[in-house]
Amino acid sequence: MISKFIASLLLCLAVAGASVRSASVSEPIFAGSQPAATPPAQAPAPSPAPLPSSPVAAPAAPHSGYRVTLKGIPIFGSQLFQGDFKETSFTGFNPNYQVGIGDIVQIMIWGAMESALDLPVDAKGNIFIPKVGPIPVAGVRNDELNKVITARIRQVYKDNVESYAHLRSTQTVKVFVSGFVAQPGLYQGFSSDSVLFFLDRAGGIDPERGSYLNVALLRANEVVSRANLYDFLGKGTLPLTQFRDGDVILVEPRGHTVVVKGEVVNPGRFEFLGDTTPLDRILALASPASGSTMVSVRRAGGGNAHVIVVPLDQVSTINLEPGDQVEITGRNVSRNLLISYTGEHDGPANIVLPNGTQLREALSRIVPTQFSDTKSVQIFRRSVAERQKALLMQSLDNLERSVLNASSVSLEEAQLRQAEAETIFAFIKRAREVEPKGQIMLESLKDAEALSLEDGDTIHIPPLSSLVTVHGEVKYPNTQTYREGDSVKHYVKRAGGLSDNADKSEIIVMRPNGVIDSVGNGRGADIGPGDEIIVMPKPDSKKLLFAKEITTIIYQIALGARVAIGL
Repeated sequence: MISKFIASLLLCLAVAGASVRSASVSEPIFAGSQPAATPPAQAPAPSPAPLPSSPVAAPAAPHSGYRVTLKGIPIFGSQLFQGDFKETSFTGFNPNYQVGIGDIVQIMIWGAMESALDLPVDAKGNIFIPKVGPIPVAGVRNDELNKVITARIRQVYKDNVESYAHLRSTQTVKVFVSGFVAQPGLYQGFSSDSVLFFLDRAGGIDPERGSYLNVALLRANEVVSRANLYDFLGKGTLPLTQFRDGDVILVEPRGHTVVVKGEVVNPGRFEFLGDTTPLDRILALASPASGSTMVSVRRAGGGNAHVIVVPLDQVSTINLEPGDQVEITGRNVSRNLLISYTGEHDGPANIVLPNGTQLREALSRIVPTQFSDTKSVQIFRRSVAERQKALLMQSLDNLERSVLNASSVSLEEAQLRQAEAETIFAFIKRAREVEPKGQIMLESLKDAEALSLEDGDTIHIPPLSSLVTVHGEVKYPNTQTYREGDSVKHYVKRAGGLSDNADKSEIIVMRPNGVIDSVGNGRGADIGPGDEIIVMPKPDSKKLLFAKEITTIIYQIALGARVAIGL
């Protein structure tokens, strides 16, 4: 009975695609636990056996460390709490720190007598030095501690005795962290630790609900101070706080927010207090990118929406309201084009041409050599490469979603789908690293002479070649000398023949000018000097559920980057 129940349970989990995930969070110390001499190191919770991960489980944040809300918008400030603050206590010198009960004061005495002492501050607020007596230090500022102790020693030893005192360590305290944090609780640290230390121990501020501008420190039900974490991010300022046992760090509810996007370094959702906030204050945090020129503010209120557009240098006149959408744009109209020449030529590597110049003008500037193949000129364009990359990423994203949404009707099929998913995800990872070349096909150079150039275009003049390159799904990819009249089959044979993964019915020939010919099995195809023969891989459609989609992506990569990637 038990074995049947377990088998049924495994089948349900496999069909449903259930997965178990664990979050590694600091465990709070609750009332009644025994304090340690130092804040206890917390071992990470054991993780369950890994299951196939989902590469599209969450959208990529535009800034490293950002956390996003349920709407997928990055929250400015959420990058603070990644677990680093809780790993290290603050032991630096804080001149305003007031010595408290339990602190350790180190005293060194030399001269007529020598002594090195580590003295705790007792319950009455004193330290006791033999032959000197008790010295009250509780409440003494850190920067005054040495002066107070030295003055008391000199009342006893007036001559030939020198001393030096400093605060060696502060007392351990337990502080409540409450409000809108991931793990409210009681946490142990040192009295000199920062508010960031305790917030990080509590898992950080909840980005959906908590405020990064209004973090209060309560003592005996009264607010002692407030912290604005945007000041820490934007200005690097953070007030040093002296904690006591039983203090409460309270993260208040999040204030109003606005969204900033477009040409900025830190896009995301920004919090502000009050009913309005100056636009330039928010932009100081968002950091407009170089070249930004205009700001548009889309506002919806009272059922009506309207847009305010101002130049970037006039943002001081605008106040933002809750829910505003801010977009930073830039429009730099170039009057000149920087064109690069590469390959076999004797001319300059770069040349500046007027905006609107056509390809024929650029071609007339080429200074060929006797080895230049001017009939096979190639042109590469950044915008084409970016478009090829975007289309490839879209295809890969669609493939990921299809794999993740695939269902199974039995445990055996679920196991097969898991193995298939791992293979496909490995293929997707490699495919994402491919960078398309952005080559424009120039089947007829004469017809293409009217092509308008773009800034940053690269014109490549290939050398006259007597070589043919064979790669892809062959056993020994290589470059061979061109032999007039030889067929595709001859070149493939000299490359070791087809691999087991080759698509024998689909071979691609890339000409030097960027033209791509699909020659089937290669019979009857004319091969010329400088050509590339690419033998494409063939996913097994009998074993792979998504063989058709993978084949499409393989061709995208081959045509855009001149490489063949198989499973």
